[in-house]
Amino acid sequence: MRAARALTGTSLSADHPWLPGLPHAALGLTTVFAFGFQACLTGLLLATLASFVVFLPLTALALNRGQAIAPGTPAPVLTLKAQAVLLVLWTLAVWAGAALAR
Repeated sequence: MRAARALTGTSLSADHPWLPGLPHAALGLTTVFAFGFQACLTGLLLATLASFVVFLPLTALALNRGQAIAPGTPAPVLTLKAQAVLLVLWTLAVWAGAALAR
């Protein structure tokens, strides 16, 4: 959980481009047309949970060369490739969650 907190910080700002923004929301909302609103909402919630519990901590570990982030150490900077991978994983999680909820 410390890795997710380190990557998120304490406030929402433009300095944290990994936060689910317009591309995440647009790709996530496309499930409405395939599965309906309730399944879309379920998929969005499951993907957000998976992002904070799995995707972000593993990304922080990968960017920190497999070492845990020490207290007081700044979070590693997300590269463009890491942001793209997080977007793809998040989108796949939304679609899988919506498909399972249907």
